[in-house]
Amino acid sequence: MAYFTQSHEMLFDTHARSFQAPGGVPKRGIYDSMKTAVDKVGPGKQRAVNARFQAMCSHYLFEPEFCNRASGWEKGIVEKNVQDRRRHVWREALERRWSSLVELNEWLAETCKQTWSQTSHPEWRQLTVADVLQDEQARLMPCPRLFDGYVELPVWVSHTGLIHFQKNRYSVPTQYVNQALSLRVYPERLLLVADSAVVDMVILDELGYLPFS
Repeated sequence: MAYFTQSHEMLFDTHARSFQAPGGVPKRGIYDSMKTAVDKVGPGKQRAVNARFQAMCSHYLFEPEFCNRASGWEKGIVEKNVQDRRRHVWREALERRWSSLVELNEWLAETCKQTWSQTSHPEWRQLTVADVLQDEQARLMPCPRLFDGYVELPVWVSHTGLIHFQKNRYSVPTQYVNQALSLRVYPERLLLVADSAVVDMVILDELGYLPFS
């Protein structure tokens, strides 16, 4: 998946898509100590895991495992294969023009699935990744309903009926002037919430977030 930025809401969205693609959830996920998942790195394997990231893991019922610092070999085979293929995929992508991020991501999804059939498994070289996936799919946990992966921010509606988000101003319904509301941020939309009820929405276009209607 390609996104405009790298933040929590994108992390949640890409997890949902990565579980849907093979048709299930693994029992374990191996991670670097990325800031969107870990608030503080302790000695050894000790990590202060971000509460929202932990909520996502609990929702999908898989166990996150974090690599030791400067220990790339702990996931080296997988990471090396991904890096090699990713360079090739992006080289192909740069040779074309894309009308939208949606079009690019549809192509990326299809290209990745084709790669599974073209890439030998790192341990069983006579088999492709797609061959091994067929066997592993029976061992994956079923996909539950999608985790509601938003980031919630407090916003103040000005006396002119505007809120601010990422250096942009958006107009909101006038009845919320001079009130504190919540803004739920998703990769492709913003939801304005008052008393746990959605009162307005904005959709992300190719240039940024469109104004609230």
